[in-house]
Amino acid sequence: MGDVNSGDESGQGSFDLGIDLLPGVDLDSLDRGRLLRLLDNGFRTRLVVRQRPAPEPKVARAIGLNDLKDADEHDLREAVRVLNTWLRSPADVPEPAKRSRYERPEGVGRLPGPRCVKKALVTQPCGLCNEPVKPGDLTGRVRPPKPPLDRAFVPMGWLCRHCLFDCRHMPRRRDVLIRFFHHLLNSSPVGLNSHECRVLHTWLTTSGARSSEAWKRDPLDTTLVRLATSTTEDKANTAIAFPTSLTILRALRAADPDKADAGLLDAILQHTTEWETNPFDIDHRRYGTGVAYRQQILKSTDRPTFLSVLGGPFFLHKAPDPDNPEDEETTQD
Repeated sequence: MGDVNSGDESGQGSFDLGIDLLPGVDLDSLDRGRLLRLLDNGFRTRLVVRQRPAPEPKVARAIGLNDLKDADEHDLREAVRVLNTWLRSPADVPEPAKRSRYERPEGVGRLPGPRCVKKALVTQPCGLCNEPVKPGDLTGRVRPPKPPLDRAFVPMGWLCRHCLFDCRHMPRRRDVLIRFFHHLLNSSPVGLNSHECRVLHTWLTTSGARSSEAWKRDPLDTTLVRLATSTTEDKANTAIAFPTSLTILRALRAADPDKADAGLLDAILQHTTEWETNPFDIDHRRYGTGVAYRQQILKSTDRPTFLSVLGGPFFLHKAPDPDNPEDEETTQD
């Protein structure tokens, strides 16, 4: 950390103090206690340099909160980034994150409005799709599900703009696969809207998946009809059962998709196989065979993927009920 008393304070902080809270620190490796201590050290440093404005409220508002007392680890990490940037450039007071309503797609692809959005300060992976969010790109957090769902789902971190607004209206293959993973992790059927059904139907019919051994063992012709019907009728949710979901994933992997999709498919199939085979001898008497067991498998894997690192299951919203489009925060998987 640089000399916090260096420079001329009468300059109103227009200089670069050279203060860095994060020399060689991997924020992702820090738990809540260590993050709070790091923030506390940064706040004390800020007060040594400048008594006003008080740093805590400014940092909290910069990540879309009124205060930091109930902030989770994802918010605390972003708070550290905000404070670190402010210490390096004291004249640049952090801008409050935006918490107003946002323009979002209508219909079955419309996601609930995010809790807040802001510009990313550093390059970091999206907390859902793992694509890089670059400095200056929009990032934000979704609202947590209401009780009792808040106890059943793991909070997502800071997401890219696509995952905040467009992943269900203009889904990529990656978005459909991630939806498969988190629904299967939650021991539930995979729910796809009409846009996602269209992407999956096109993928299955143009990739050579029909010739795979998985398709031959468990033909997906009926599933193709359901996907086509859901697309035509613009259905908000089409449920795909666990065994059929595994057949789809295996058939797509055998069809030799592009490299990015192949890597994600490999990761999903690795974890689903681990759930089926229990290679780490997780105690079923303690964890059962559902979500808790599958989470333990993810934590125990000897081949971590970004899916296991991010954990889950995540609460992946359905579209609002068309009969009550304003009731956005109570939708369920």
